[in-house]
Formats: sequence, C-alpha cells, structure tokens
Amino acid sequence: MAKIAEVMNMDRDAVERARGCMTAAGLFFQPGAEDISQAIDLGLRTDADPVELYESCNKRATINKSVLAMASLIIFFLVRDGMKMKKACMSAWRVADKFHDPIIQAVSNALTAAEKPKRRGKLVAGFLTSKELQDKLSLAIYLNIAIAEDSFHARISELKKQPDHETRIMGAAFAGAVYGLKEVMAEKK
Repeated sequence: MAKIAEVMNMDRDAVERARGCMTAAGLFFQPGAEDISQAIDLGLRTDADPVELYESCNKRATINKSVLAMASLIIFFLVRDGMKMKKACMSAWRVADKFHDPIIQAVSNALTAAEKPKRRGKLVAGFLTSKELQDKLSLAIYLNIAIAEDSFHARISELKKQPDHETRIMGAAFAGAVYGLKEVMAEKK
C-alpha cells in the first residue's frame, strides 16, 4: 500500500480511506460487478484531475458510463479531500454538470430523499423497485447520508438489507472511504 500512496501522492489519512474503500467494497463484491470495481479503482487515482477522471470513465465501453463516472468522482473526493458524503456528492455533481450529464438527477434524488421527509417515501420506493444502475447509485448515496448514527457499522447494517449487490458494493465503498480501514476491519471481526 505504501507504493500506492507514493504513486497517488496521498497523505496517510487518504491512504487509510482508500484502503477502507477497497476493503469495504470487497465485503460485498460478487462476479459481474467488474464495472463497479473499475469505478472504485479510478476513483482512487487521486493524482488525477476530476474532469479528466470523468472523461476517462466516459470513454469506457460500458452501458452505465455516467453512473460509473459519478461513483468514481464521489470516491475521488471522499478519499483525496476527506470530504463528508454530501459535500463529495456536490463536488462530483459540479464536475458532471459541466458536461450536462443527466446523472446529476440521480444525485439530486438521493439528496432530496435524505433531506426532505415529505418526498422520501416515493423516492426511496423508486430506488428500491428500479433495476437501473443509476437508481442503485441513488440508494447507495441516500443510505450513506440519511442514516443518523455516524458510524460505519450503521451503514453496513443497512446495506446488508439491500437486495442488489451493486447497491451494497457502491454503498460500502463510499462508507469505507469516509470511515477508513480501521472501522472496516473492526466491522469484519
């Protein structure tokens, strides 16, 4: 991991967040989620420019380029800058908005569900019943913002209840990037 830190120009805390991100995602990783693992890998390249990272994701040969770009950007800001989840989402939103990417609606829906109780039920029900990856991203974001208890354990407990492994992987990666390796390892025991 020291080599990764050297290559990525990370400080010690960022390395812990990066390791937490990878380890937490691994708790739920399943075959068929290679696109999501690539999104995590790209998000950990904290020496990149966020706009270049977004463009790199959009050059990939996958159906869900925008979702993967947004997930990568959120991880990027969580790890590189140690931001809280909401702030990382807003920073990722600003990058995607420069390209007029409609994925920003997925972030908007997640933030609205987390902050506006009157709209929460309908939005969360939509996330849960949808098969679209962008709605799974929305749910992963929502679960990392809306849970009142500020702990990795609370987020993982909620993620374990989710039916889709994509939601669990993305949500765990975000939580691991926020809380770092120490919290992830404590949860594994």
